[in-house]
Amino acid sequence: MVEFDFGKLVKVCRKKAGLSQEAFADMLHTTQSTISRIEKNLIAVEARFLIKVGKVTNSEDVIISSLFSMDAIMQAAQLVPTFIFGGLKIWI
Repeated sequence: MVEFDFGKLVKVCRKKAGLSQEAFADMLHTTQSTISRIEKNLIAVEARFLIKVGKVTNSEDVIISSLFSMDAIMQAAQLVPTFIFGGLKIWI
């Protein structure tokens, strides 16, 4: 199972936008402490939070490319033949 570092993703977006944790927290209507805990992966984030992060920091591209990285695409591509050929075995 692949673990994804959402805290690091949030931090990268925040820093790309040149925002302090305090300014970023204000824009997201939360506290600096909450942002710190998110960046340390002490708090789980929901998809809608990542959408807000992308909008606030103008980093939608970073979020999308991170979530749908080449590693994830390659893992999915490796499963496709299993489904196709596995299904064909049933029909043969």
